[in-house]
Amino acid sequence: MKNNKELIKKKILLIRQSLSPFDVFVKSWQAQKNFLNSLFFSKSKVIGAYYPILNEVQTFRIIRECLLVKKTVCLPKLLDGKIVFFSITNLNDLEAGSFNIKEPPLIKDNICEEIDTVITPGIVFDRSGYRIGYGKGYYDRYLKHFSKHNRNAVGLGYEFQLMSEPIPYESHDVKLNALVTDKEVILS
Repeated sequence: MKNNKELIKKKILLIRQSLSPFDVFVKSWQAQKNFLNSLFFSKSKVIGAYYPILNEVQTFRIIRECLLVKKTVCLPKLLDGKIVFFSITNLNDLEAGSFNIKEPPLIKDNICEEIDTVITPGIVFDRSGYRIGYGKGYYDRYLKHFSKHNRNAVGLGYEFQLMSEPIPYESHDVKLNALVTDKEVILS
C-alpha cells in the first residue's frame, strides 16, 4: 500500500510542480474564493491556515480576509516534532523556520488552542476526506487531537489533486471534513 501511495504522490507532485506562476495564482484565487464563500469561513472565528510552498494552493487571500474582518488567523510552527499554531497580525512578521517554511515568531501569548477550522495542505485528496501529505505525519498527528473537539479540518487543493477513486489510507490517517478546490467544495 505504501508503494501505491508513493506512486500517486509522485505523479501529482510532478503535475503541481509544472504549474506556471500564473496558473498557481489563478487556480489558488478560485480555491480561496470557494473557501471564503463557504460556511467553514463564515462560521469560524479562529482559522488555522498554512504558508504555501512548492506550488501549493496559496492562502494569502484567506489570511488577508481573516485579518480584514477581524477573525483570528493562525499559522503553524514546528516545535519538538509537533505542529503548534500561533496567531498572526501581519504576514511581514513571519520568519523562515523548519524546512525553510515561513512561520510565525515564537510568542507564548499568541498560541492558538481554540481553532474552529484548520485549512490543511496536501498532495492528493479523495472525495471521502482522506489525503496524502509529504509523509512526515505532522498534520495527521495534529488533526487526530484536533478532530476530538468537533472542529473542522478542510483540505485545500487543486482539482487535479482530487482522485476519482479512494486513496489508500492507514489507521493513523485522519479524515478531513471537507475539501475545497478551484472547482468545488466537497463535504466528506
